[in-house]
Amino acid sequence: MEKVVNWTKGIFDSSYQIFCNGQICGNLMFETWNNNAIGIMSQKNYHFKCSGWFNTITTIYDDQHFNLGTIQFNFWQLKAVVNLKNETPLSWNYTNGWLSQWSISNYQNTHLQYKAKNGTGTVSGQNIDHEFTLIVGLYIKEFFARILVAFIMFVAIMVVIRGV
Repeated sequence: MEKVVNWTKGIFDSSYQIFCNGQICGNLMFETWNNNAIGIMSQKNYHFKCSGWFNTITTIYDDQHFNLGTIQFNFWQLKAVVNLKNETPLSWNYTNGWLSQWSISNYQNTHLQYKAKNGTGTVSGQNIDHEFTLIVGLYIKEFFARILVAFIMFVAIMVVIRGV
């Protein structure tokens, strides 16, 4: 039987609540004005540190400030690669044109599919109990969503300024 994890997110909020078997089992909370975040799963904390809005690398730490790995973003292709210490890299990408489905996989023993709709979503797949992969997949999605909103705002401002 395939296990499914659900998540919710407010429309204008960047905090995710993750539900396992109907109970909250994790959170992902972004800081307001940057792309730093903290993810909490099973009493473990994961800190995502990004230096700047358009920096293509985010570093992931645990509570003891041990470097767990990095996320390398590719803005033009809307893809990312997660490089972890002593593990096979994870590849993240959107799987549909509406940017409402995405996946993260190491093409060996971990492959998770995410689906989103109106601030809620599901995660299913192979090795879904790998909580780190689950939370990293949500972090990358929100990172790209924030960049997209910033780009749309920039274009709107430029249109208004040009029209003045």
